[in-house]
Amino acid sequence: MQIENWGLHWFRRDLRVPGNSALKENWKQTKGRTLGFFCFDSKFLSRSDFSNNRFAFFLKTLQRLKTDLREQGGDLLVVDCLPYEAFPKLFHYCRSKRMSLPTLVTWNRDYEPFARNRDNKIKTVLHDEGVQALDFRDHLIFEPHEISKNDHSGDFYQIYSPFFRKWSSRLKSSEGEHRIQLQAQANRYFSRHERKTDLFKMTWDKLRNDSDFPFADSLDRFVDLNSKKVTIPIPEAGFFAAYKNVLKFKSQIDQYKDQRDSPAVNGTSGLSIFLKNGSLTVAQIIAALDLHSRTSQRQAGRNQFTKELAWREFYYSILFHRPEVEKHSFNPKFENIKWVNDQVFFRRWKEGTTGVPIVDAGMRQLSQTGWMHNRVRMIVASFLTKDLLIDWRWGENHFMKNLLDGDLAANNGGWQWAASTGCDPQPYFRIFNPWLQGQKFDPAGEYIKTFVTELRDAPKEFIHEPTADRSKWHYPAPIVDHSIQRERAIRLYKPGSDGRN
Repeated sequence: MQIENWGLHWFRRDLRVPGNSALKENWKQTKGRTLGFFCFDSKFLSRSDFSNNRFAFFLKTLQRLKTDLREQGGDLLVVDCLPYEAFPKLFHYCRSKRMSLPTLVTWNRDYEPFARNRDNKIKTVLHDEGVQALDFRDHLIFEPHEISKNDHSGDFYQIYSPFFRKWSSRLKSSEGEHRIQLQAQANRYFSRHERKTDLFKMTWDKLRNDSDFPFADSLDRFVDLNSKKVTIPIPEAGFFAAYKNVLKFKSQIDQYKDQRDSPAVNGTSGLSIFLKNGSLTVAQIIAALDLHSRTSQRQAGRNQFTKELAWREFYYSILFHRPEVEKHSFNPKFENIKWVNDQVFFRRWKEGTTGVPIVDAGMRQLSQTGWMHNRVRMIVASFLTKDLLIDWRWGENHFMKNLLDGDLAANNGGWQWAASTGCDPQPYFRIFNPWLQGQKFDPAGEYIKTFVTELRDAPKEFIHEPTADRSKWHYPAPIVDHSIQRERAIRLYKPGSDGRN
């Protein structure tokens, strides 16, 4: 059976239809005869920082994508097979049935070390099979090689401020405006004005009409197996849930600068969970929130949120240019710090029983919801590394095991910032006092009492005072004295001290 001019779009972390550059190009070249293909990678599923909860959200996103494609005449096949094996198997089947191979395979680029190596191998596989491979920019508005010093792609920024100035300048350029406008169609798609039941012209049934088709769809099986290991409620997923959150945040963005550091207030966007899987892109957010207009750039809330989006792209640039940061300190001077790495302290930190209320609230929020407020992420990371003197990699791994929005670039960048081992970090001698941080950002203890329920009836003066006796509420005493640990941390980090840097 001959199928003329058809294509495969290989979904990875671009799990949406609107504004999907590679999917659109495939659709254009094949006149809609584009099939969605997703390969579960056993190496990904066996990572030490794998999260069943985050995987559940990912699977839910895949389910929404499959529904969206099918409602428009398309399809998605989810296979339990490494991509290096899946493509050759599919092509062998096509040849055995005298079917034409796909005209092209498209995908959107990823920048993590593992993904870059995988994609280079797939290009070789497709070249050997005689199939055209096309990849595109997607979830970043500017790729790592596009924001560099003197426009030399190898000379990357290691300090955020000049990176942001260049990034912001590019955002205002004609190219930046063009990229934003291309993604503005998401608004029309959300209102269903651009959804057609016959947008795609082909489903997998066109190929798998024989019993020897090499793949069964594995999505429902993975959902069923993983559901037994999920420990938290999984939120709604997919493009429509994501865009609904964008519109909700739009109504409160003017208060973002004032509210973003208050964990008791719902003042952040909550969009990181959707960026992780590509249900949204940075350009779609900028377009929907009108962050690129000159008027918006003079508004404090919008301007601050734009800077946060740029931080995300900054950390992707660092990971791209220095992939070794996945396992090592960006600053080699701090690679050999002699961390104390007390296992009991680490367990107490994970459990949220350190006796420091703001730290414990954050860690319990993480375990109960799969999310933690960004200000509190900084506080608990500083506490682990500079009060408990535990290797930042332990904390980074724990976050990835528990965060629904766990993203290598941002998580690694944030941890190395807090631990003072990364690029443009918090200087090692500036150490968060967790008691003052709690008092400043949760003065009434509302956030703390939400998650540290033992202290629900405690007066606020008992919450932020290090020496207060909280035993009557069955809450533990602090496991360390911050003033003592601060001095130990400085000695640990200081070159030539007993930290042996």
